[in-house]
Amino acid sequence: MAKCLLCGCSIFQPLTLEWLLSLQPVQLPVVCPACQKEFETLRGQMVCPGCGRLQKNEDLCPDCQRWSKMGELELLNNRALYRYDQAMKDYMQRYKFAGDYRFRLVFQDQFSRFVQEKSDPHRVLVLIPVDEQTKRKRGFNQVQGLLAGFNALQLLAFRQKEERVKQSTKTRKARMETRQPFVYAGKKDLNGQEILLVDDIYTTGRTLYHAKHILQEHGAGAVHSLTLAR
Repeated sequence: MAKCLLCGCSIFQPLTLEWLLSLQPVQLPVVCPACQKEFETLRGQMVCPGCGRLQKNEDLCPDCQRWSKMGELELLNNRALYRYDQAMKDYMQRYKFAGDYRFRLVFQDQFSRFVQEKSDPHRVLVLIPVDEQTKRKRGFNQVQGLLAGFNALQLLAFRQKEERVKQSTKTRKARMETRQPFVYAGKKDLNGQEILLVDDIYTTGRTLYHAKHILQEHGAGAVHSLTLAR
């Protein structure tokens, strides 16, 4: 019997006739139904076409209108799987900030399928990187941990010898004023290649737009993004 990673309760998994006939190994759930219900899905919901934010209409949200006024002619058209609410913040605290790698399994299967659905043979998958200081402390890239079975190109790296303040500790204004943290890490220019950026959370969009700008400076075509939460 499996235990829920989030609350520790036992999870009963009935054996179905379909599974018995499939001759496949048992896939034990890692989250109980009660904990899963705490997360608000964005699938089938009305969201902003520019960033995937939950709202009551299909117009650009104030954030995306602001990006447009700042000169972003092509928005990221971000799509997210879940709303970044208190349940998701608590999850990120345990997985990302406390650095418990087991918690990648809570969303790994769902997010991997979500990215697979949105992937396209003409697009290159690029993950937002983690700076070396954070990776040494945490021990892993949280975005990589959320994905299974993907070959993403490492086209972005953090600038060397630069003290970084975590985005999670900054005010909204400070996030928007963050200067370009990335350098291009590809071996050659992209020659119009379409890019699908993947990150864990879309908050202000500042990190993802910084990534978009660097990639387009090196020849990328359209750049869109996917995140676990918005």
